[in-house]
Amino acid sequence: MKEVLWHGRGGQGAFTASRLLGAAFTSQSERNYAIAFPSFGPERRGAPVRAFNRIADRMIGDRSVIARADYVLYLDQSLLTEDYENELKSGGLIFVNSKDEDVHRDERIIRFDASGLGEKILGLPISNTAILGFWAGYTGEIALDSLISVAENSLPSRIRAKNIEILKQAYESGNRYER
Repeated sequence: MKEVLWHGRGGQGAFTASRLLGAAFTSQSERNYAIAFPSFGPERRGAPVRAFNRIADRMIGDRSVIARADYVLYLDQSLLTEDYENELKSGGLIFVNSKDEDVHRDERIIRFDASGLGEKILGLPISNTAILGFWAGYTGEIALDSLISVAENSLPSRIRAKNIEILKQAYESGNRYER
């Protein structure tokens, strides 16, 4: 089983990204199962939010909060604290929305300017689909076509085309990322 932990702020779309990922895995093959679920603190814009994915080749019943994940994705660099290692499984990776090269010099932390891509395409620094696409391209855990198919069927029409373009560009950036 793979586990993904998302950190964001209310309004950034962490739960939306986790739902897209979960749906993409379940639509990819009859043998894949995935769940997505949120954990909210104070329900207001800007408040810290966590979302979770469990992905497996069998039914998943456990909906408890994920304490240590294979992948931890930060939609907001300010949420990456010094205790980030406590949330990461051995061999795991962290993906953080940042263009700051000085963000924690740790080989397990991969930076991507997801907000910059959102600004370029949407005109707003929205990072959720960008970090999702980058993560998918970098890890190879899910095919781009699966993400696009889910986005086409679940995102509102007014933002669908631009978010699909973000997914495509971010996925390619992940594929080309120098390791």
